[in-house]
Formats: sequence, C-alpha cells, structure tokens
Amino acid sequence: MLNLKPQTRFLLRGSALLIGMLSLWWFALLTPLLYGLEGAGAIAGGIVFGGRSGELIRENPDGSWTFHVPLEMTLEAGPARPVAQQLHSIDFDMPRTDVITFTFSLPVLWAILLAAPDLRRNLRPLAIGTALMAAAEIALLLVFAQIEAHKAARQFAGTEAGGFEQWVVSFADYLVVTVLPYALPFVIAFAVHRDLRWHVFQWGLGEASPAEPPSAPAAPLKKARRRAKQG
Repeated sequence: MLNLKPQTRFLLRGSALLIGMLSLWWFALLTPLLYGLEGAGAIAGGIVFGGRSGELIRENPDGSWTFHVPLEMTLEAGPARPVAQQLHSIDFDMPRTDVITFTFSLPVLWAILLAAPDLRRNLRPLAIGTALMAAAEIALLLVFAQIEAHKAARQFAGTEAGGFEQWVVSFADYLVVTVLPYALPFVIAFAVHRDLRWHVFQWGLGEASPAEPPSAPAAPLKKARRRAKQG
C-alpha cells in the first residue's frame, strides 16, 4: 500500500470530493439552490432596497430572472425627453446561466471542508461555513443587482460615467461575478476550520503533520514543575 504524505492525501480527497460535489450540484442541487436563492434574495433585497420583497426577483418561463430594483434618479430634459422625469426603479433581466454563478460556491466549500482530516471534526465547521457561504452568495447577488441597476439607469438616461467611476463599477462587477464566488469558499473554509488552517500552514512550511494541532501544557503541570525546582 502506498505511503502517501498527508498533503497528498488531502489533495486527492479534495479533488475527488470536488468532482463529486460539483456533479451532485449540477444534476440534483442546482434547482433547489436557485429556488432558495430566489426566495432569500427577495427577502434580503426587500430589507436592503426597501419595498415589497416579492417584487425584487421574478423567474421567467425561460429560466431567466427579472430584477426590479428601487432606484431614485432624475432624468434630465433633452431631445428624447421634452421634460425631466423621475425614475423610481429599474428592471433588467439576468440569464439563468449567469444566475447559477451565485450557487457555485457552496459545493466547492463542502468539498474543501469534507476533505480535511478527521471527518467528525468537520461537521461543526461545515454547518457554520454553509451558513456563512449562503449569506455571502445572497450579498453578492444583491451587490450585482445594484451594479446592474445603476448601469441600466445610466444607459436609459443616455449619460456616461466618468473614467474613474466607470473603472470602479467595472472592477466591482469583475470581483462580484468572476473572483469572489471562486475565492470565498477557500477563505471561509480556513476561517471556520482551525485544524484545516493549521494543517495547511504546517504543510506549507514543509513540516510533518501530527495527528492533531499541539496544545499548550496544562497550568497545573507548570505549577508542579516549579514546586519541584524550588524543592
């Protein structure tokens, strides 16, 4: 039997679990997760943006989502509008292929945490990490909706953002859609799982990994040693 290093076993377990979790997500969990994201996002959006929560997100027959984002904006008078108009909300559609980005992080987090040594110690971090990751996905969805609403409002008004403002909006959009959904599972996994964090740092230093992280000597033992020296 091969005597594999702990970090090698972790990588093999993690790779196998990642393939399995992503397959389970795609074939069985995607629809329930989208349903839960729609409901939770609508409730959270109603609190953040105001208005009735049921109006924020609506699923269309083709699977796309329509967002109704409250947004107060004055449209100045111009050739296309003889008089100024007050804008109270923005509607825009989001394809299903883009919506599923905000459910991708959960199976990745599960694979990382379940790959950590000692399965029994992984259950509590798994529960806490799942709650944090779900909250982060909802927050990313709402930030994305706000960014897209502002972009749509400017397009509707026929105005362009300044160079710096446009860069900030583009960078925020890039982070929310392309970076954070893939990076946050690792950040949250290390944050909630102390043993995993300790093992990975020890492997990074090239040191052998004991069965569990070292613990500080008990206080009574220190006192006994001091008494022995005094005697």
